[in-house]
Amino acid sequence: MLVLQAVPAPGRDAYRLLRARIRDASTWEWGNKARTRLKHVQRPKGGHITIANAAGVLVAHVQPKTPNDLFYLAEKFTGRLVAWFERDLLAINIQFVPEPAAPARRRRRP
Repeated sequence: MLVLQAVPAPGRDAYRLLRARIRDASTWEWGNKARTRLKHVQRPKGGHITIANAAGVLVAHVQPKTPNDLFYLAEKFTGRLVAWFERDLLAINIQFVPEPAAPARRRRRP
């Protein structure tokens, strides 16, 4: 999994800026009613990006369906952050987080 963090300039809130900007965006749409899941219009079944707020810092978890979707979503999302919020952000951090291991299934005794 890929985790992106957008660190805002002092006095800014990157999470609120993104949520306000997505309303007008033609390439991104909300994937749920809570408006915490973003989907790209050109790949609606290619996975999604879950966004959260951490004291004004935007935290985005990229959850792709395939490895190719990981590159696509990360590229498009990072590009939009730079294009939209160049003056409002101090940094965009990218972290590669290993997927948690699936818990072992318990077997029933016959």
